[in-house]
Amino acid sequence: MRKNTLWYIALISLTAGLGSLAVGDFSLPLSDGSDTDQYEYVGYFFSKNLTLWPLPQLTLFNTQTFYPYGINQVFLDWGFERDYWYALCYRLFDGPGPFLQFYYVYSLLVAAVGTFALIEPRFGRVKAFVFGLIVSVFNFYAIWKFPVHMNVCVDHWTVLCMVATFRLLLDVLDQRTVPLSFWLLWVWLHLQVLGQELGYVAGFALTLTTLTMPVLVGVLFRRFRKPGRWPSLVRDYIRDQWSHQSVRLMGYLMLIALSAWLYLPLTLQIAMTAWEFDFGIVPELRAWSHPLRLFIPHLLGIHSYAISYERWLHDTFESYGQGSPGLYLVVLAGIGWWQIRQRVALWLPVVGMLVLCLLYHPVLLPTLKLFPWFSFNRHGGRSSLVYPVLLGLLALPVQWPQQKPARTVGVFVLILMGLEWFTGYHMRLFVPANLASESLIQYCAVVKKQPGIAVLDWPFCTIGADGVGAKEGLCPYYDQQNAVFTFRRFYDKNGVGQYFGRLHPDQIQPFLRDGWPRLLKPGYSFTDQDWQFLDTFLHTNNFAGINLYPDLLTPDQAMAFYRRYGHPIAETRFPAAGRVVFIPLSGK
Repeated sequence: MRKNTLWYIALISLTAGLGSLAVGDFSLPLSDGSDTDQYEYVGYFFSKNLTLWPLPQLTLFNTQTFYPYGINQVFLDWGFERDYWYALCYRLFDGPGPFLQFYYVYSLLVAAVGTFALIEPRFGRVKAFVFGLIVSVFNFYAIWKFPVHMNVCVDHWTVLCMVATFRLLLDVLDQRTVPLSFWLLWVWLHLQVLGQELGYVAGFALTLTTLTMPVLVGVLFRRFRKPGRWPSLVRDYIRDQWSHQSVRLMGYLMLIALSAWLYLPLTLQIAMTAWEFDFGIVPELRAWSHPLRLFIPHLLGIHSYAISYERWLHDTFESYGQGSPGLYLVVLAGIGWWQIRQRVALWLPVVGMLVLCLLYHPVLLPTLKLFPWFSFNRHGGRSSLVYPVLLGLLALPVQWPQQKPARTVGVFVLILMGLEWFTGYHMRLFVPANLASESLIQYCAVVKKQPGIAVLDWPFCTIGADGVGAKEGLCPYYDQQNAVFTFRRFYDKNGVGQYFGRLHPDQIQPFLRDGWPRLLKPGYSFTDQDWQFLDTFLHTNNFAGINLYPDLLTPDQAMAFYRRYGHPIAETRFPAAGRVVFIPLSGK
């Protein structure tokens, strides 16, 4: 550690600096009126519904949204470490703040520094330094995903778990004595990945481990051919290791116990609850990414934002960097694989996983659904998150060429790397993260003070990303309103509508039974019977007031609400939804 102090300082400084530039602003909470708001909201929900003792558990079924009917909240975008972070900050600072911006920079630092620490002993400082940058600030797909898809751009423990798995296999193949502390570190990392997004992030680490284990066990079996001696060998190994590093081993055991307590109960709760729902009746989103995207470089004029490659590839393009970790990295991985092609046991798990990811189609070729943790994975392009890790591992064995023609190729690849790093990152600096305005926060403070336990957004939006609720008419203004429910994190009252990544048709039946689609229909004029229904609904269920969205209503509709319930006492603009006014119901 001490001999690498300057390298660590340089890596930390560069990663923190570049990461902070990508984030852009740390002054206010994140908000864009769309997916960005979801992750702060999940942290808010987490803080309100978590009990820690004796084991962490969430109150998943409640009426905090879908009020007053109630809903099982299992399909929120969980990321337990992120949610613990937000919940702790929410309580320490008594409300929302720019907590996730700091969390993302922390994630980049852990990925970069941890990768360096794992790789440097086997491949040297330069390779470890570069690889640390590749899997953090120069993972273009992840950098561009922040903050709108923060659930699939935070991957630090997954990265380290995959790197540690490769390092473990390499050490075993090279017949090195693996310290017991490293085995415990490897176990701990597998628990830490459970703190990240379960369906799209943590599963990649578990997949590489699953593919590596048969190779690892086979190698150990060949080395120690007499199974009868294994108990004594293991006992002697543990005794020897414990005598030399008991303090360190005890520290790792405590970390394993803590991580298991924090994450395992929640993971099991969410997984078991989610598997109770049968989504066979819901059409699957056919979102896939063409394998040829692997060869799209990050160069001006030909990157994936400059040219609409989906016109020729006929795939589903979601965001910059999808399927494209960098052409330089693909070339280096190809060279690295060629140089170790005889060591099949070393590259087989990595290449096997890469092939499964590249070929994945959620309907036609669901390769990743061989693994239970990918049961709800509906977008093949999101495997792009780990392409820099997989290709980087294959590239690590590359040696600087000694012959002049090969050196020319090496110089070309280095130049290409520099150009791609500059292009992919430089453009990202001009895409600032959207923040909640001071006016929005002040508006919500007014709403929070009003007596009552709930607020009605009118119109409201009840929908799933899988399309449930759309054709039924429960979200007539999806683009404007899919995230308005998340602003309850600022005013701390129950809400009627909500967006979920997945929603089951059974969960919207109360809305259909009570006839809400008819009332939500754009331009619809309420009858006397409709007003009586709404009056009863509001007063019976102790609503504090109405968030009215005049930009989404006709003037006559808005005026009818004012005549019925009075004039607004506060006004602001919600991102995407536009102007919103609050009509209190106290005393009416």
